[in-house]
Amino acid sequence: MRAPRLNIGTIADGQDRVRMGELLATAGHHVAPVSEFSEISNFELVIISVSDDHLEGVVEKLSLFARSGQMFLHTSLAHSIQIMDPLETAGGIVMAAYPLGEDRWVASALDELGETIVGLLVGELGGSIIDVPEPKRMQLAAALTYVGFINTVRNDAINYLSEFLDDYDTADDLVTSTFGGLQRLPDLNTLSRQYDSIDNLGRRRLFRDLARRQAEISRAQDIELWAIQKEDQ
Repeated sequence: MRAPRLNIGTIADGQDRVRMGELLATAGHHVAPVSEFSEISNFELVIISVSDDHLEGVVEKLSLFARSGQMFLHTSLAHSIQIMDPLETAGGIVMAAYPLGEDRWVASALDELGETIVGLLVGELGGSIIDVPEPKRMQLAAALTYVGFINTVRNDAINYLSEFLDDYDTADDLVTSTFGGLQRLPDLNTLSRQYDSIDNLGRRRLFRDLARRQAEISRAQDIELWAIQKEDQ
């Protein structure tokens, strides 16, 4: 038997990357945007999908209109469930949920009822919950941003190669073929000459920083020291 459909209100400020309201609407729930905070009493669940900087202020304002037993869920990875304390104090059931890929979610709540509800919501979306300690949420957010940098560097590497090959598809193939393993560092003299040949200042800086990080991982102390010295130049 399908769980009851909820009347859900969404609060977003243009920074909503999760779009949980849309996902739950697809699952059959009744979803509508909240135009005024004073109107939240019309909804059983309020999803807060605003930028990390605005979340605390929005929670404070919502707490003025929250009713006992009403559900609230934020979709920020950077903030723990404790940021929802004003709503919990007002009698609300507070939760947090953020997707990691298509079927994994980081989720939390302040009590067993909230844990059950957020588990059911995530389950309706075909997902499962990964247990991440609350103090580690910001570090996880940093790790995801770190992963995102890979795509930026990858695309820039393709464009860089294309400058010499005059063929984007070939450059794409060459970059793709190098993924999946640790790139072997050249010897220090060769690496230094490569660095000096780069005429784009942004790429030179990133080349140096990535060389240092890889040297740290592979314990190439001479290259690590070289990179540190280049930081001061």
